[in-house]
Amino acid sequence: MVHQKDHTDDLVYVSPTINASKYHFVVIDPVTWHPAAKAPKLKPEAEARMTKAFHDALVKALAHDFRVITPEECEPTCANTIRVRAAITNIRRSKWYYNALPIVAGFAAGAVGGGVPPIPPPFPGGASEELVATDATTGETLIAISTYNNGMPWNMMGQWLPYAHAKRAFRLASELMEEEFHKIKKNESTQVAFQNPS
Repeated sequence: MVHQKDHTDDLVYVSPTINASKYHFVVIDPVTWHPAAKAPKLKPEAEARMTKAFHDALVKALAHDFRVITPEECEPTCANTIRVRAAITNIRRSKWYYNALPIVAGFAAGAVGGGVPPIPPPFPGGASEELVATDATTGETLIAISTYNNGMPWNMMGQWLPYAHAKRAFRLASELMEEEFHKIKKNESTQVAFQNPS
């Protein structure tokens, strides 16, 4: 896995033999909570909400390039199908009671014309994830991603809602995988057009 030019915080592996154009379907396994050593302990209901939010983000992103099917629809051969497995490895709640003072101070400074840069909220929240896309028939790894995203100061709602920035991290991780597949498919189409000019 290597850092990408446009995503320096992400580690991405792409199989050198991938042929993305042959895949038309994707099966997304239930997302798991696989916490790192220092990750917080989640209540079961919070774990269920977060894993579902990540699964939903993957479905929405990958539906741009593939038809999302259930594991049952994949039987018996899973031809031309990608299987995606994903895990949340850490999650950080946004804590509004710590974030309120810097946010209010930043607004106050702006209101009086202060040129002071905004104070970053101390507990903005976020999440880290791992994703693996394999050939559903052979099990060959096509793409693997390890990524994280912390809350941004400009995302005001995320400073107040406990898991808003974590959900944003799930969306960005899902879109990163979709972007990698889209980029590969586009390159393959260009190569075919170059080899077979009309």
